[in-house]
Amino acid sequence: MIWLLVLTGTLVIALFVAALRRKRAVTSTQFADQLERHLLGTEGKWDWDDVTSVALADKRLERIRLTLSKFDSLSQERDRDELKAIITALRRGEFPDYSDGSDR
Repeated sequence: MIWLLVLTGTLVIALFVAALRRKRAVTSTQFADQLERHLLGTEGKWDWDDVTSVALADKRLERIRLTLSKFDSLSQERDRDELKAIITALRRGEFPDYSDGSDR
């Protein structure tokens, strides 16, 4: 019985720690640089995975990050052009609106 309490307590603590996971803080320029490395094919082995899977502290950038999976392969020219447009906008300090209506 005691082992069940210890296991439950450990699980609760693990879930609590996971919920506290910090979000990555990047500027729009840093984010644009990360996107450009993917566009040019110069990123490291796991860089694109980090860009697309680690939450961002800035909600405006986070909304963009949530749409990036469509740029995984960049096999279509229109996808490359759209990613270039996002990079350009971010470097101008603009945040393309990819909101789905919810405030994440």
